[in-house]
Amino acid sequence: MKLRSVLLAISILCAGAAYAQPKLKWLQTVNNFGAFHEDLGIVDCQFKAVNTGTEPVSVLNARANCGCTRPTYPRTPVLPGDTLVIGVAYDATGRPGKFSKEISIETNTGRFRLLIKGTVIGSPSTLAARYPVEAGKARLSNSMTPFGQALKGRVLAAAVNIYNPTDHDMRPTVSNLPAYINALFRPEVIKPGEQASLSLTAYTDRCPDYGVISDSFILTPDSENDPDGSAKIATTVIVNEDFSKMSPEDKAQAPVATISTETVDFGRLTPENKKLTQSFSITNNGKKPLLIRRIFTADPAISLKLKSDKIKPGKSTTVNVSVDCSHLAAGTPLNGRITVIANDPTAPTQTVRVIGEVY
Repeated sequence: MKLRSVLLAISILCAGAAYAQPKLKWLQTVNNFGAFHEDLGIVDCQFKAVNTGTEPVSVLNARANCGCTRPTYPRTPVLPGDTLVIGVAYDATGRPGKFSKEISIETNTGRFRLLIKGTVIGSPSTLAARYPVEAGKARLSNSMTPFGQALKGRVLAAAVNIYNPTDHDMRPTVSNLPAYINALFRPEVIKPGEQASLSLTAYTDRCPDYGVISDSFILTPDSENDPDGSAKIATTVIVNEDFSKMSPEDKAQAPVATISTETVDFGRLTPENKKLTQSFSITNNGKKPLLIRRIFTADPAISLKLKSDKIKPGKSTTVNVSVDCSHLAAGTPLNGRITVIANDPTAPTQTVRVIGEVY
């Protein structure tokens, strides 16, 4: 009988403990600020929950997933029937665009997730700093996209961010895109005050050359309302030949490019001179044919003519280097560079300087 009485008492106590507990009923768990101007600075809201249980509710901690969001909560317990108020402040300064921030509330009755979201319409100063490029009424993060360098056959990525400061949707488009670059807008429609990303992918196996490859395309952020509001986006890719799969035996049998000089010196030049030409040679001292992948210069005064881009073992080819003196300015030295790219695994890229004194 005593044991039965004890068990009954324990059951009653457990039932009472299960009934007497704190319980929260949230009136809302999401707050949408909508679109507002960055100049407002800090915006705030309140989340409310009623303690529908029979015991006090204590907030143990409240934290956000970003330093721009600050929650506040009462340090004293919320009695049964009373309302818990959680304050959340969001600092929009320097943060144009769409945002979504989560707040975690830890209480003695469990953990809860709250969410704030909205769209910040950027101020002119912030837009100028974060999106310095104008394209019609839209703003761009950059007008140059350096993809970096990779071995032939690899894939490279770059991006341009587009911000819509207007009160209407924008549908961006691209034109004159190089054949080896793919473009994708995310999202395809840019809402007012929001940002889209133009993701660019360069497939180096489709690149026409080796070395530094410079191209460009046209980005029109608002193709429907402002078709003339465009920007020219420059692209740069550096493509290197992949010799990684060559065995030591393959490399021993490979071509070897030997250039006859490191410098082509034109001596004294004047802008009145006509076109002057000198030459240098490239010899294959290897055991397989040497392929000149590319030979180029960025100097507009210098032009090149390669006699043959395939050189048999033990043979040579000639490179004629011409200088158009009409492109030269008196008092400015000629200091150009010629880049030679070949299938020589030990020295795939070599440089020849072109110099002269301009009077």
